[in-house]
Amino acid sequence: MKMLSFAVTLLMSVSAFAYSTNYTNLEDRTNYIEAVNASNQDGEISLRVVIETDGKVLPTVLVSEQANGFQCKVTKVLLLDSSYNSAKKVFTQSVEAKVIWTPGGENSGCLVEFFHKSLNGTKAVIYMENREANPSPINEDEY
Repeated sequence: MKMLSFAVTLLMSVSAFAYSTNYTNLEDRTNYIEAVNASNQDGEISLRVVIETDGKVLPTVLVSEQANGFQCKVTKVLLLDSSYNSAKKVFTQSVEAKVIWTPGGENSGCLVEFFHKSLNGTKAVIYMENREANPSPINEDEY
């Protein structure tokens, strides 16, 4: 019984190991996130989704487009929590993807896409409208 309690406590505490408190919850649609406002001082953001699956398969997260010198990279995908619905026989899982970015020119950005059979068009556009008006926290000293 003690081992079961320990396992449940450990599973419940996984969200304590999330990558960042700076995150955006994505719904099943395209989300637009301004890089300067969404970033912390390291130029990173975490994107979170909820999926339903009959197994423990995490979504694939890819940077599909980069424009005007803006660069993004998905560094990790983490399962935050998981619950099982025995009536539907599916897992509901919260997943977080860590994305790091470097700024580009004016009107630059990147497109990050989540691929999973329970998701339909879940994307994040991380963008920068005007670099001079909104300098990136990464390169503040360069201006």
